[in-house]
Amino acid sequence: MASDGTWEIPPLDDAPDIARTPGPQPGETMADTGNWAGFVLVGIGLLTVIPAVALAALGAQGWALLIGFIACVALAAGAALLVLQRRNQPARQQGPGAEQKTAAW
Repeated sequence: MASDGTWEIPPLDDAPDIARTPGPQPGETMADTGNWAGFVLVGIGLLTVIPAVALAALGAQGWALLIGFIACVALAAGAALLVLQRRNQPARQQGPGAEQKTAAW
């Protein structure tokens, strides 16, 4: 029996299609290269907190404030990039002509 292309058996009931979920799959966030800049900035922010706390404990208040400020800026910028990337992701998946849903809250 010849086939004209790929085919699949249609569902016989109203069961949800679990093979193609609309949400993100495991590992998809890390695989998306648009998130990498945010992850790197958050990592830099977390790693710069350690020397800031160590310098504050040693009494070098000026250096501790400077490095603490850098850590706060890196964490805030990384979190902002991740939030913006996550916010734009549904619009890219729907296509250019789709309307974006707004949150009810």
